[in-house]
Amino acid sequence: MSLVTVIQAVSQASLEIGIVQRPVGQAVGSNDQDIAQMVALLSAVADEVLDEQPYQQTLGDGMWIRSVDTGGLSDTPKNDTDQILFDGRLAVNGLKFRFLKAKGLEFGEELRDFANRLNKLAGKANGRVLDLYDEGDGGRMQ
Repeated sequence: MSLVTVIQAVSQASLEIGIVQRPVGQAVGSNDQDIAQMVALLSAVADEVLDEQPYQQTLGDGMWIRSVDTGGLSDTPKNDTDQILFDGRLAVNGLKFRFLKAKGLEFGEELRDFANRLNKLAGKANGRVLDLYDEGDGGRMQ
């Protein structure tokens, strides 16, 4: 799992969707309506992510942004350099599907990518191995 900044998530999602041809120069406070919409949609993505494991437990207070300047936590992006405290690829996938949905475009594949990533992260966090071959206790959780 790698963490990304607000500008990195917005820039990557914008590039992958094809609404920009080069990395975004400014996300928070951008005059470009699509970029400004993506920043706003980050909160919707975070709301969905924070309702699921493993983030429900680790970010249960709703604070999903960390300022790299002050180290303070927030529930709203204030600067391009603010760090998103959940998986970066999950943020990008969530932005892509939310943006396409908001524009009334096909978003099924992007939603599937987002859901699959979220499920894999939850599985890694919550997964336990059942050892059925241990003769001593008839199977045990590891």
